[in-house]
Amino acid sequence: MKNLTTLLLSDTYKQTHLRMFPKDLTKLVSYWTPRKAMSEKYDKMVFFGLQEFIKKYLVEDFNNNFFNKPIDEVIGEYNSYMDTQLGEGNYDLDAIINLHKLGYLPILIRALPEGSIVNMGVPCIELTNTHPDFAWVVQWLECILQVELWPTCNYATIGKIYKEVANKYYDLTVDNMDSRMAMSDFGMRGMSCLEDSIRTSASWLLSFDKTSTIPALQYIREYYNADKNIGIGAVSTEHAVMGANFSVDGDEITFVKRLLTELYPNTSFSMVSDTYDYWNIVKNILPQCKEEIMNHNGKLLIRPDSGDIVEISIETIKLLWKTFGGSINSKGYKVLDPHIGIIYGDGCTINKVEEIYEELYKLGFAANNIVFGVGAFCFHAIFEDDGKFIVNTRDTFGIAMKATYGEVGNFKFPIYKNPKTDTSKLKKSHKGCCAVIKTEDGYKCVDGYNCLVSTENTSLEKMFSNGMLKREESFEQIRQRLNKGEF
Repeated sequence: MKNLTTLLLSDTYKQTHLRMFPKDLTKLVSYWTPRKAMSEKYDKMVFFGLQEFIKKYLVEDFNNNFFNKPIDEVIGEYNSYMDTQLGEGNYDLDAIINLHKLGYLPILIRALPEGSIVNMGVPCIELTNTHPDFAWVVQWLECILQVELWPTCNYATIGKIYKEVANKYYDLTVDNMDSRMAMSDFGMRGMSCLEDSIRTSASWLLSFDKTSTIPALQYIREYYNADKNIGIGAVSTEHAVMGANFSVDGDEITFVKRLLTELYPNTSFSMVSDTYDYWNIVKNILPQCKEEIMNHNGKLLIRPDSGDIVEISIETIKLLWKTFGGSINSKGYKVLDPHIGIIYGDGCTINKVEEIYEELYKLGFAANNIVFGVGAFCFHAIFEDDGKFIVNTRDTFGIAMKATYGEVGNFKFPIYKNPKTDTSKLKKSHKGCCAVIKTEDGYKCVDGYNCLVSTENTSLEKMFSNGMLKREESFEQIRQRLNKGEF
């Protein structure tokens, strides 16, 4: 599909607002803010994704699909789509033509460092125009900024939630506190589209090193200069493989031994094991393969794929300990022999993961006896303690971009909304320009200023100005910032 002119990447009504703003508007300031969490347990959000958005859309897309497009082609596209959407005469081309002539995007963006953990009501991004003729561009950016950024923030938040649970039990029971390999992203096929799966996995990789979504590696390398060691996958079977071999062999044990001795003698792998009779695999087939397993130069991870995740995980680890044994680590917890383990990739909600860790802890088993594969359902919801969940959308953290300050010539004025009908206290916006201040309890916002707050007095840092990325960080820098923070 042909790339649209960039300024058509918006909701319909954004194309009408430039004529609705006050006449001779020369300045507009807006803030992108998580306003209120729907979750009672998780009321902070991880900020992530802005650098990719700037590189991909504000630089690359604007240059390729607007400024470097012939103006006749831009106008032709505008007329074609806007005549259908709004009708001839109900939209303006002069401002679009003038922006094209200007040759760059006259916008200044200041933002919190990515990987920051943000309190509700604190702006993450400040946007304003740098040229008096293009104040309208500020709020035009809302649609594309929203659709691209809220998912990465939400997914990064979910990854951080899982990481904190893993950290808690690794700290209690595991010799090596590093929990980056404790869980993997298994969500690709269940996300809404390929781009969604990429952003999900890239956000997840801020907290963990493992993913099964290969294109996410390109994302973090291209937009965040990520290290090539981030994004480890795994050799794994699937039901089609298991079923096909059973049909040919007439049993399951033949393929298990072939995996261990012929196909992957020097590589760890996971083996889905419930295609037919999971407990037969664990109780009968694995003991018959003990010699091959113990001589295997790697780890065989048994993978249940159905049933009660807590019951099956705990019982499997107990049976594997009985069959293969293991060791007691320095913290006094049992660790399975390094040739055998378990990975669960179905129904790994945060509640169930925490329940499994807690039960293992009570039974004297270390948390690293099990690995989890977190799938799409778990990325689409944030789970409360009572088992209820909040659907993962832009409204999960009430994210909005609102204009709060404007200028018409020398006249300066605040812009705000405060609906009397808003009984939830969600819709009230900031008023005037804002300072974001870092405190012991996290970031807080002070509004009411009648001009942009100086760099020295706000935590918002210059990220983009006049068509150029002004500050770039590596994926590892962002990871380290996030890992130091706590909800």
